[in-house]
Amino acid sequence: MTTALRTLPAAAGPGRPATAVTVALCGVEFGWGSAGKLGAIVHALRAELGDCVRFVGLGSRLGREIVRGHGVEEWHDVDLTDAPALRTLMDKRSLDAAVCVLDRAAAVALEDAGCPVVFVDSLPFLWTKDDLDSLPLRASAYCAQLVPGLPGPAWPVLARVENLRWVESVVVPGPVRTGREMRRAGERRAVVSLGGLLSPLLDDPSDYLSLTVPAALDALAAWGTRQVTLCGNVPEGVFDGITVPAGLDVRSGALGHQGFLTEIAEADVLLTSPGLTTLLETSTRGVPVVCLPPQNISQILNASFYAQATEAPVAEWPEEVFSAQEALDARLVTAPGVADGDGSPGEDAALELIYGGIARAGRAPAPVRAALTERIGACLAAVERQQGQWTALARLVGTGGAAQVAEIVLATAARRGTSHRPADLPS
Repeated sequence: MTTALRTLPAAAGPGRPATAVTVALCGVEFGWGSAGKLGAIVHALRAELGDCVRFVGLGSRLGREIVRGHGVEEWHDVDLTDAPALRTLMDKRSLDAAVCVLDRAAAVALEDAGCPVVFVDSLPFLWTKDDLDSLPLRASAYCAQLVPGLPGPAWPVLARVENLRWVESVVVPGPVRTGREMRRAGERRAVVSLGGLLSPLLDDPSDYLSLTVPAALDALAAWGTRQVTLCGNVPEGVFDGITVPAGLDVRSGALGHQGFLTEIAEADVLLTSPGLTTLLETSTRGVPVVCLPPQNISQILNASFYAQATEAPVAEWPEEVFSAQEALDARLVTAPGVADGDGSPGEDAALELIYGGIARAGRAPAPVRAALTERIGACLAAVERQQGQWTALARLVGTGGAAQVAEIVLATAARRGTSHRPADLPS
């Protein structure tokens, strides 16, 4: 049985007092991680200033409903190439600063238009020399989120950032699960979260869903799960052609940020495509996690970080789909004889390898589904044995990043009252 989830409208708040600070918000249109981080930063700024801070959303269509629940009610679609229009918006809305989560083009455009930007880089480990031209290296503040390890290709890139600040993980703080017993088999509850399904090179995630969703549901049913909440940016008709195991009650649909946190707090386990924000939020709360197979380069690295920190197994693709190491190697290939920053990014080649392998498997899904069902089942068995150190990743990189970014935003906004010269700000 499947049931659609319902998103409740936000309650109307009391009258707002005079605004002290106005902050623009934007996040990259890739998964929902940027929306989760924007929500955490908004939460931290609200805790600091209450209603004396006003938020203006820019773009970020994918994550609007998530962030809207934090009191961001005004949104604008903007043409980043139209500098006069950006300056008009800045003047009309009296913008003091902007927070951009991974939206490199927006950060550069806003800085060029005269709005000081706090750029939040949640994936600093991902960059290579091919990314130098697109990164906002001269942002008023560049907040890189701490990670368990920084690969060699990323070091020279981050060395070029003028106003680099390392911050802890950008998450909404929450209670840590301690000592709660798992429900017995036949009564267990699970959340399946699927984010990052779309990208500039992929507008149809049906192959990934057709392979992972049936495998996850079959493994959960065999594990003794009664209720499953399937959420994320999943398209309508996700269950078309999928047989839900008997006795499994499945609810599906989008959840707001707080709704997602509430669901995982009550679940025995979370099965998720390994987006870093999701892994950090669950680790902060001590929720057991099974990492589903990755969909892109960052998820390959995220799953590796998580497995090393928690000592928990992850569900990897069979070799016939693609090799994770081969994908990682492909992204480092740059056209020979081309100077740093001017080469053809290897990211596209790596993603073509990943998407191509998933598409081939989707044309004859039965063998891969069977292999994934077995691998997810082995991960669930490890959860039952309490094998994972579920808070280890959050303990490794800290959980105070949202408050740290909020302080940097307020300091940046305060400096705008004198003069805005990004290159003159302290490192």
